[in-house]
Amino acid sequence: MKSHYASWLIAGLFLTQVACQSGQKDKTQTADSAAVTGKVDPAVDYVPEAMPTRLADLGLTRDSHWRGVNLGDPFTAVAEHEHEKPFEQDANHVGYTVEFKNLESADMLYYQKDSKVSGIDVDLFLNNKSAVDTYAKELTPYFTTRYGQPKTENNVTTWNGSDGAQVTLKDVSKGKDYGLKIKFRPISTVQ
Repeated sequence: MKSHYASWLIAGLFLTQVACQSGQKDKTQTADSAAVTGKVDPAVDYVPEAMPTRLADLGLTRDSHWRGVNLGDPFTAVAEHEHEKPFEQDANHVGYTVEFKNLESADMLYYQKDSKVSGIDVDLFLNNKSAVDTYAKELTPYFTTRYGQPKTENNVTTWNGSDGAQVTLKDVSKGKDYGLKIKFRPISTVQ
């Protein structure tokens, strides 16, 4: 009886080791291909379940510029995607706020021209430099995956997407006020 128990134990340990080595090889292959191509697969890395919590809390999606809204959408689409009451509104724009559990927030201004979304400005109001760095660290690969390789000049990172959108990300922190500004504009209107 003892010899059967020992045989089963050895066989179990062997199968466990083989399974672990196989799993490590699969992870290594994925990491190696990402390192070689330098690209992140949005189907794997930026589905809502796998998206960093901060980006998911912002309401980012893989198929829209910002929170379900794209440049060029009918301006009525903004109210369909933003469920809170606007904090400001006039004939040219509408603004919404999203507040987070940690007392941080985001203001979004959606601009219109000819009844279509013509621009989106986002102000992230953050608690400290660490939060600014973390958001920037998570937004950069998200935007790079969506819009291609960025260019950085004068503390502004810019992506020009094949969909005709230009996205800019800038650290606007001053003194004890910490934040990031994100802008979406059609490339044809950017000066």
